[in-house]
Amino acid sequence: MSLLDIFSASASRGANEEVFFKNAIARLDKAIILTGGDRHADLLEDVIRGIQDNYLSLESVSVSSTTAPLQDSESSISPSSVPLVLASNPIPSISAPSLSSFQREHSHHPFVVKSYASDWPALTDHPWSSLEYLRQVGGKGRVVPVEVGSDYRTSGWTQELMDWEEFLKNIFKRADASQPKLYLAQHSLLRQFPALRSDMEIPPYVYSAPETPDDWETYEPPMNDEQLVINAWLGPQHTMSPAHFDPYFNCFVQVVGRKTVWIAPPSVSDSMYASGEDIRNTSQVDVFAEDKARVAQQWPDFAKTVVPQAMSFLLEPGDMLFLPPGWWHAMRSEELSFSVSFWF
Repeated sequence: MSLLDIFSASASRGANEEVFFKNAIARLDKAIILTGGDRHADLLEDVIRGIQDNYLSLESVSVSSTTAPLQDSESSISPSSVPLVLASNPIPSISAPSLSSFQREHSHHPFVVKSYASDWPALTDHPWSSLEYLRQVGGKGRVVPVEVGSDYRTSGWTQELMDWEEFLKNIFKRADASQPKLYLAQHSLLRQFPALRSDMEIPPYVYSAPETPDDWETYEPPMNDEQLVINAWLGPQHTMSPAHFDPYFNCFVQVVGRKTVWIAPPSVSDSMYASGEDIRNTSQVDVFAEDKARVAQQWPDFAKTVVPQAMSFLLEPGDMLFLPPGWWHAMRSEELSFSVSFWF
């Protein structure tokens, strides 16, 4: 007898049947989330799909019927974007380098490749900007881990498991300032929803085995079999990740919406005012602040040392940002945003 047969036999018929099967899927999803999708994920996904196909059918709506809302016109920013007050230079934009060129010349310096992913299905035939497509990819009953609150450095911030359809409805509607922001951040969504992985292509640079940077000698690749971690980042306008660093190389691809990026090299770490022992990789400074004089008064070493070396860029759909390990970076969504990071 299959696991699906057991669920079927245990369910009481009638009004509670949908609730029963949604709860069953939620438990299976929790197992996928807690294990990072590394063990038995394919089996669990098959059972979830079996339950959905037999008991939780999803009404079909045109995929193009609901796409991502842009920000209000009065808050619109130009595609070229005005440089951030606390960044002195733009991130270099280059043509997509060959693998050998990347290994030889570009693996230790940040850069942006414009329109790198413009031909991905996620931007064309299977648009991640479509509410309906994302609903269909997950189906009924799926749950995802969501950050509740605008800043993980604050006491009011928390995390919870949330129904996928409810999360999508929340972030696709116009923002309500009275409600806490919801953000699906640093989650292996493409492992949880395998159809999404078919909508993109892994950048070849992640398999280039770059040399350890001189300014980050402690670098080690991820410890999983692929030595690759793929995370999704999905949230509404004004979602923000504060300035922090990660220990890996990173190809960060912007799929939906525009996102402003601020970066600074590892050499400025002593002037970044780390948040404390618990989150030493995160800065206390709001790098998106517009009052430079006030920042200089509150964080003088940051203003003196970091700002002259900091860079910024406005990522648009299809753009790819490359970052070496240890580089400080902060990101702010200018509208509903869906991004994918490849740590290697």
